[in-house]
Amino acid sequence: AAATEEQTTVVEALNMDIHQINVLNQQGVANLNETLQDCDALSHQASRLKQLVDSFRI
Repeated sequence: AAATEEQTTVVEALNMDIHQINVLNQQGVANLNETLQDCDALSHQASRLKQLVDSFRI
């Protein structure tokens, strides 16, 4: 009985750890998507800045 209880405790702890890993993974994906959007916006701003700077060249 003690071994069964210990196994149950270990399995519950593993389930909690797996859930936490899943949560962290989802947060990582969300952060990655946000970073990709920010990079895209920065790229557009850099292109626009280049156009503006090029217009001042003699």
